[in-house]
Amino acid sequence: MKLRRHIFWMLDRFKGSSLKKTCQYTKDVLEVKDRTWAEAQNAKQLKELLNHATKTTSFYKDKNYKTLRDFPVVDKNLIRDNFDMFFSNKFNKKGCKVASTSGSTGSPFSLYQNKEKVYKIKADNIHLSSKSNYEIGDFLVFIKIWPKTSSLKLKLDFLLKNIMPWNILNLSEEDISELIAKLNKRKTSISFVGYPSAFEKICKYLDTLDEHPIQFKTKSIITISETLNTYTKKATQKYFGVVPLSRYSNNETGIMAQQINSEDLKFRINDSSYVMEILALNEDNELPYGESGRIVLTDLYNFATPLIRYDTGDIGVMELDEKGQPFFTEISGRKVDQLYNTKGSLISSHLSLRLLDYGKFKQFQLVQKSKIEYHFNLNTDQFIDETRLISDYKEHFGEDAIIKINYVDEIPLLASGKRREVVNEFYI
Repeated sequence: MKLRRHIFWMLDRFKGSSLKKTCQYTKDVLEVKDRTWAEAQNAKQLKELLNHATKTTSFYKDKNYKTLRDFPVVDKNLIRDNFDMFFSNKFNKKGCKVASTSGSTGSPFSLYQNKEKVYKIKADNIHLSSKSNYEIGDFLVFIKIWPKTSSLKLKLDFLLKNIMPWNILNLSEEDISELIAKLNKRKTSISFVGYPSAFEKICKYLDTLDEHPIQFKTKSIITISETLNTYTKKATQKYFGVVPLSRYSNNETGIMAQQINSEDLKFRINDSSYVMEILALNEDNELPYGESGRIVLTDLYNFATPLIRYDTGDIGVMELDEKGQPFFTEISGRKVDQLYNTKGSLISSHLSLRLLDYGKFKQFQLVQKSKIEYHFNLNTDQFIDETRLISDYKEHFGEDAIIKINYVDEIPLLASGKRREVVNEFYI
């Protein structure tokens, strides 16, 4: 682990220490005692971003503005439908990284990130992961939805980074037992990143056992994408010996906020990378601290696809601490119902993300209509291999599952303005 860490930073030195400098800047902004300095740095970066967007993108071209509030609020649907208007003419797409997300509300989305943005995401990850006791090179088990097959390049990347991917769809009792047996063979401590629902399922399986099978030592746990409930937090501490920290992040922007220590429930906002606003649910009016509203961010580092006043689709409450540092007291991410197979056993709601293997969708939704009937509502212009899709999902729902595919023009919004990616109309 130390060798990997040494090689990692040695390679960075050969490249001019760009990442190390970005890490130091991130730490300075997030931990500085003088908030005046941090705010001045952010104001300078924001001004550079806004000037850049108005000069190099069609959407913001020649826009007159005095403050950030003069810019319109945008969302992923608007950007996706006018993608080239948001892309900066100062960049070549081949030289940028493509960041894709399933869409927390069933609306897939991709954008381009410039090199500096990619570095900033890495720096944020390194700094904030260290708050959970994780260090570069530590053996990491990453539990989430993974493609059925991995490319040679991805497998090599896992090997170099000391990452063991584990699919959240592989969490039957037999799978969990196999995972624990593999990890028990390791002599070094283990770190985890994964969905809270994965740890909940593991802990509930461990609840049924007479003996505690975990012999490995856990160094750190970070949970992502979902709300960490009280049971999972306590059970994870009981079985793994570590209190997990919860992270608020997405693929298109990076880490937006994270809990900093296990005794504090609030999420420290990553204002080294973003300007955060809380707006009313049905109007683009900024709300006072302490009120619940839409989380809207401006990404200070994505100059390839500027995200200015970008509606994340999430709901939150923002406040300031005694130092003037911003934090979230509440974050309501995507709302998904639970799914069950035809035998009545709980299966992962993240199974809906497997739809992305079948093409590009403007929107999608998975609905369990009865004990054995499931509907896919798809908003797409592409041909979908229905036979393969149905066969694939029957492996998870059951061979007796009745699966229907509906092509729709729009999936209705909730009153909050969000769409439900997974709906269960039977087990309510």
